Amino acid sequence: MKKQGFTMVEMIVVIVIIGILSAGTFISLKHLYQRVAKSKALSELSFDSQLIVDQVAALLYDRVPKKVWGYINKDSNKTSIYEIEDNSLKILEWYGTANEYLKAGYYSGFVDMDASDRNTSRLKTFSNAISIDKFQNSAKFALVFAGTFDEGADEYNATINTNDINLSIRPNEIYEKYYIVDSAYSIARGKDINISTCSDNSQKMYENGLYLFYNYHPWRGEKFCQDGNVTILSKESKGFEVGLINDSMYFNITLSRHIKGMDNNITISKQKVVF
Repeated sequence: MKKQGFTMVEMIVVIVIIGILSAGTFISLKHLYQRVAKSKALSELSFDSQLIVDQVAALLYDRVPKKVWGYINKDSNKTSIYEIEDNSLKILEWYGTANEYLKAGYYSGFVDMDASDRNTSRLKTFSNAISIDKFQNSAKFALVFAGTFDEGADEYNATINTNDINLSIRPNEIYEKYYIVDSAYSIARGKDINISTCSDNSQKMYENGLYLFYNYHPWRGEKFCQDGNVTILSKESKGFEVGLINDSMYFNITLSRHIKGMDNNITISKQKVVF
């Protein structure tokens, strides 16, 4: 018996059906990939943004309360965050206290008013409260009097000795409580600063990068980008804003990621209030 093969029409129909099935499978796989990629991006961005806000909040917790400034943009002058009405600051800067030394008992945080000489710049702390070997490069430290309601008064360059503090100048008013400040900190996106002027070239900087600047000393005339070290918090930053809510500071971080084949980026924001 003679075998009958496929006709040309039958072959064309089969090819068309296979093509339709293949196209449908490709579209389904594409959508599946996008759903998986979207879910992964949301999870990673949520984790990263939460980690960043927790890290920043921890650093801000050890700030001198009123020694916090903001910049509206890279060309504006720094102004106390409590004096700026615009709640859309792009750059944040603050003084960080040497709180780890305080917790370890290396200094007391209080002036011995009876033993101090008010006519000079030398202040006595409570006996043996300061251990000089714990303060390396002590000339870079500053003393900030707590002031009224612990808000922070003027800062002074300080040299720390075993049980006294020598200030750069004689203060007009001495407060019993003080902060020792060892570094200032700033947070900014690469887009909002002049990246080319930053002195720390240990890593490539990106416009969408969110950066933490540290280890610089404004009380000595230093600036965060020109004199500080820098570490990257995220390469996927879409926004960073700082403002006030009833005199409590908040900051908002927005991260964004592009997924291949999708028209819209995956974006997530986290906000935290720091009291």
